[in-house]
Amino acid sequence: MLISENMKKCNWLIACLFVLSVNAQEKLVIVGKAPDMHVVHMANGSESLQNISNLFGQSVSKLSKYNRININASVTLPKGTAVKIPLTKDNLLQQPGEGSGPVYHIIKKGDNLYRLSQIYNKVPITSMKEWNNMKKDIVKNGQYVIVGYMVNASIGTAVATKKQDPKTETPAPAVTVPEKKTPVKREPVTAKPVTIDPPAVVDGGLVVKETKPAEEKKAVVTVPAKKEISSSDYTPKEGDEGFFAGNYTEHPKEQSQQFHSGDAATFKSISGWTDRKYYVLMNDVAPKTIVRITGTTNKSICAMVLGPLQETKGASGLLLRVSNSAASALGITDAKFTVTVTYFE
Repeated sequence: MLISENMKKCNWLIACLFVLSVNAQEKLVIVGKAPDMHVVHMANGSESLQNISNLFGQSVSKLSKYNRININASVTLPKGTAVKIPLTKDNLLQQPGEGSGPVYHIIKKGDNLYRLSQIYNKVPITSMKEWNNMKKDIVKNGQYVIVGYMVNASIGTAVATKKQDPKTETPAPAVTVPEKKTPVKREPVTAKPVTIDPPAVVDGGLVVKETKPAEEKKAVVTVPAKKEISSSDYTPKEGDEGFFAGNYTEHPKEQSQQFHSGDAATFKSISGWTDRKYYVLMNDVAPKTIVRITGTTNKSICAMVLGPLQETKGASGLLLRVSNSAASALGITDAKFTVTVTYFE
């Protein structure tokens, strides 16, 4: 009798674990960091790579290459086979569509809704709060937060891959409607040179000078010049992101957003205390690039890259150095601290 009761309890526990496992698999959770991110789809035992290709609107060749597999696309995959689906700005929707599914980010230390917005193609914070029934901007470690919706079988490539049966389906005749073209009057745009006073920067006796821009090459296509912020256009205001904030938001459309996170330190500068012109030293980023820096206090400032990090004591392992006025604006007093950096290139 006791054995029978124990068996019933054991079976009940297994059933609960199975339900939890299924529910966990139903969530499309983002894995990896930008720009190499993906979600995992678990094969149900009746799907082939072609079926999964149709479901997510990804070509078989792309899935094969991304998962490093070389199999017949029509072969049924064993149940539980994990197939990685690459996640890009092209298949991560900022609005739910018919047949689309939510994609989740698991909150970890240092995450907030502003940071998620920057990582996932500037998805509006108001949208994330609506999707997740959030009344406040507060998130907790381990929380599942919907950051978008993923393209799947109802739209895109999945529809194009379906084959018609000539016996049962008759293709509709193609109708071509001539497009009415309206002449567009283009106004010539003259690019204005940017003049920025180089700050006096001293760090342990090291003087950092602003790097002169490289000589411009002749472009085949003329792109309208980006409007630069002049001193007369900007009034310093406590709590804003600084003089270069306007330049950060007005980037060319063909540029893509880059994301980094790591340790930072400061260097001494006389600039930024009154005019809120902040500067940063950072490797592998072109001089004069405008970056947005977010500290652990959730405050952000925009700064201009002067050049690479110098080989000085304590520079090993640093992502960047910011001017001491920038650190003050972020509300940071520590000698070493963690920051998140985004920029366009």
